[in-house]
Amino acid sequence: MMLFGKISQQLCGLKKLPWSCDCRNFWGWLNAVFNKVDHERIRDVGPDRAASEWLLRCGAMVRYHGQERWQKDYNNLPTGPLDKYKIQAIDATDSCIMSFGFDHLETSSICC
Repeated sequence: MMLFGKISQQLCGLKKLPWSCDCRNFWGWLNAVFNKVDHERIRDVGPDRAASEWLLRCGAMVRYHGQERWQKDYNNLPTGPLDKYKIQAIDATDSCIMSFGFDHLETSSICC
């Protein structure tokens, strides 16, 4: 993460990116990539795990049924049976989630 932070600081400090596009366009593109729905991933790991991955990638927090603490770190997502961790609540404050990423929630337990 330190490497990405250094790179992002350097990119934001440039007036023009090396490939001559606006820095705002770069961040918009990156946010769109983070929000892209991967239906194959949803099939492979289940809707709640895929939704959790999406939300955490975008800087949101997730709380699961039966747990008091909020999951904040993508790299520390709980492992175990796919149906064990059901999303109970989402805190998307200051996250980069976009409306077209909401398809991640379509089949997750948070919609029920």
